[in-house]
Amino acid sequence: MKNYRTAILGGRRGVHHAAAYKSLEDMEVVAICEADNQRRKDVADLLNVATYDNYEEMLEKEQPDIVHVVTMPTIPRHIWIKSAAKVGVQALVIEKPIALRPRETELLDLVEQETKLKIIVNHQRRYLPFADQLRQFQSDKSLGQIHFVRASTEGEITDMDTHLMDLVLLAVGDVAPTAVWAAIDGGETYDLDWLNCPENLMATYTFDGGIRAFFESTRTALGSADFPSCNPRCNIDIWATKGRIWWRENGSWGYLLNNSEPQFIQPTNFGQDDILAQRRFTQAIATWLQDDSRPHYCRYSIAKLGFNAIMSAYRSALKGRRLDTNFQLTDDEWEELRKRLIPPQRV
Repeated sequence: MKNYRTAILGGRRGVHHAAAYKSLEDMEVVAICEADNQRRKDVADLLNVATYDNYEEMLEKEQPDIVHVVTMPTIPRHIWIKSAAKVGVQALVIEKPIALRPRETELLDLVEQETKLKIIVNHQRRYLPFADQLRQFQSDKSLGQIHFVRASTEGEITDMDTHLMDLVLLAVGDVAPTAVWAAIDGGETYDLDWLNCPENLMATYTFDGGIRAFFESTRTALGSADFPSCNPRCNIDIWATKGRIWWRENGSWGYLLNNSEPQFIQPTNFGQDDILAQRRFTQAIATWLQDDSRPHYCRYSIAKLGFNAIMSAYRSALKGRRLDTNFQLTDDEWEELRKRLIPPQRV
């Protein structure tokens, strides 16, 4: 079996990605690139791998099979891909969000098509036991037809709403919404104000078959009083004709089918659950490289659906009405929305 060599760009969050490789027999981290001198030293001491301060130099010297790009979204993701493909990288992992504005995903599309690189987005929650069970229910039709999804998250919108939308897409079968009606509130009032996004987003999405999804991504989880008070960061409830299934990031996950008693329920603790999910996410990269018939659950094409869904909500909020999703938010509209939300002295 091939041993896959991995290089990581970004030493802060990158150490979390590196930790997932422990005990994976056919995969190993061989190098990390970090511009900050102290952080690069800390990474070298912690992981005992080669460290670099230049991305292209790391690629040329290490010739990795897999690259993780773990950088802030203010640096467009597409700029790292061609260099990786040039040295023979087969798969590239990027962090969420995949972009901040529409044009950036167009550039991502172009380099993906040009390089044929397998691009994966770090939506690791798809590798939780909850997600496994949901896929099983979808396969054997145990839940019946999905008819309503309630999804709520608390935190920075560019951080958590992409995870939440990814779970909504998983619930509805990874298809794009047909319509959206959304409202937004507030410009950023926290340290990362250069992300230039709303503070609060609430939207109702419509999908084929009459499925409705209520989506709430806010700084204060406005509608989540019944969610875990310790950390209501990411929560989803899925109602269907034959039962329901739910997941609370720090609370519980479970399901109740109409023809079975009692309900299944297990506690969740994301600090622990994420370790397993990230490890399974990482192992699945090698699985996809070895077998195209077993694609990664977090491949770029699915993340792009989620980004488009969020941008369509922005556009609905900008226009102030329910819109179909055939027309996507443009960069000009994104700029108009940003100026409406952010006070003039901060633009």
